[in-house]
Amino acid sequence: MLSIARIKHMPIDAWLAMDRRRPAPTFLARPGWALAWAQAFPDFTPAPLRCTLSDGSSVIVPLVRSRSRLLPWRTYSGMPWNGWTAVITEESVCAPVAAARSVLHALTHGFCDRIAMAMWPLSDGYEPAAPLAETLQTHELSAIDVSQGADAAIAGMDGKVRRMAGQAERRGVTCAPERGTAALNVYYEMLCESAQRWGIGKPTIPKRLFEAVAHFGGDDMEIWIARHDGQAVAGGVVLYGSDELFFWSAAMRTEFGTLRPSNALNVALIRAAVARGVRWYNLGTSGGLPGVARFKDGLGAQRFPYATVVAEKPAFRLYSRIRANLRRAAHKG
Repeated sequence: MLSIARIKHMPIDAWLAMDRRRPAPTFLARPGWALAWAQAFPDFTPAPLRCTLSDGSSVIVPLVRSRSRLLPWRTYSGMPWNGWTAVITEESVCAPVAAARSVLHALTHGFCDRIAMAMWPLSDGYEPAAPLAETLQTHELSAIDVSQGADAAIAGMDGKVRRMAGQAERRGVTCAPERGTAALNVYYEMLCESAQRWGIGKPTIPKRLFEAVAHFGGDDMEIWIARHDGQAVAGGVVLYGSDELFFWSAAMRTEFGTLRPSNALNVALIRAAVARGVRWYNLGTSGGLPGVARFKDGLGAQRFPYATVVAEKPAFRLYSRIRANLRRAAHKG
């Protein structure tokens, strides 16, 4: 069985150089994502780890580290907000299962005060990490394998969903990527309207994170806008890894729902994924919303369960409990 001989922090410049040679399979395991998080949320810093294995090989674990304002706790995430990371080789491909398992075991058994991490569930050989964890937070994402081409993926849709996409196109709905600040403003305005409709007040993703991802993601972040008669009616933000198009965020103006712009947008994005040469069209999690999950099922997506492994040292767990109790007491007061 492989074991971990050494764990060291990887310099960001080396991680960026590795990404330029070949990006990681998923954007959430790329430096652009970690750097964007650090810019949008200053309490975080990119913290990729290089782990040397007992056979002399090494693998990389993309993580971010959070900085405590009070005590020097060592806490890591891969990645925040129910995201995921991947244990990758120096060639930026997913590491063999045995290596990934050894790394997970080492990181969740005393490496730091707290770590929360999930493995990208679309990798070949993915397996849940349940035996390694003190706590598991379970999630589910939906994805379509587009390796057989766009026509095959579209043929796999529910017939009604496919007909609605065609109906949208015949009614003049067009879908295309748009760039720059203007495109982001148009999309974010729609997202704010959607948040109001969902009863949450404001988007869960702050605009500064979109701006940071646009800055560090470059051409690997795209803002897609569906328009009708020149008016923006729906949109989405997608992120590219070497093996997936990740549909990160979506919004639609409800008064244009009868035009079915979301159906047309998903067909356009399937074609974009195939044109980019990736295997997966990743629709992400459904946030516990059954209607959203059913819509993705209608697109022909499979559901992939995954889990965030959470491991904490007893001292950090006690600190967190005391801090939570103090917050509750202050709130009651």
